[in-house]
Amino acid sequence: MVELTTAFEAQAGRIGATVHRAARADVLPLATRILLEARCRTVAVADGVPQRPALIQGLGEAGLSVAATAGLWPTRRADAGISVAMLGVAETGSVLLASTADDRRVELCVDVHLVWLEAATLVPTLDGAVAVLRRVSGRPPAYATLVSGPSRSADIERQLTIGVHGPRALHILLMAASE
Repeated sequence: MVELTTAFEAQAGRIGATVHRAARADVLPLATRILLEARCRTVAVADGVPQRPALIQGLGEAGLSVAATAGLWPTRRADAGISVAMLGVAETGSVLLASTADDRRVELCVDVHLVWLEAATLVPTLDGAVAVLRRVSGRPPAYATLVSGPSRSADIERQLTIGVHGPRALHILLMAASE
């Protein structure tokens, strides 16, 4: 497990994501600290996030406003979004997100995206994610997305721009398997 975690962290860093290792008990304060350091004011929280009510309460106590996911659109964004990954892929540093339409807005209509990831769900290669992708795709209208770093887009002159079609920053909160 340590090798997978190290490989995942290295690959995620190479593609522009920031990985924060944390014990489960430390994830709520860590998420709040990251959001405050990024100067976020509004946060959308996906339905599947563990300890969602406690997280929302903590965000409010920290002075952050929780945005309703149904109100998010590409032109009406929240500063940040928090969602949970089904798994992480060590060889690519990617996370697999499976979402409802509302939760998908949390992933796309924000500037800073925090993703909770259980270290126990790491798989070595993309091949390891295929079975999970098949299962998710068999339950429409769920959306499955492999996220590899912040949103990137380039124009015809190959000028790379971060955050045009999604988050400009991706933080992965990697929760220790032993917690």
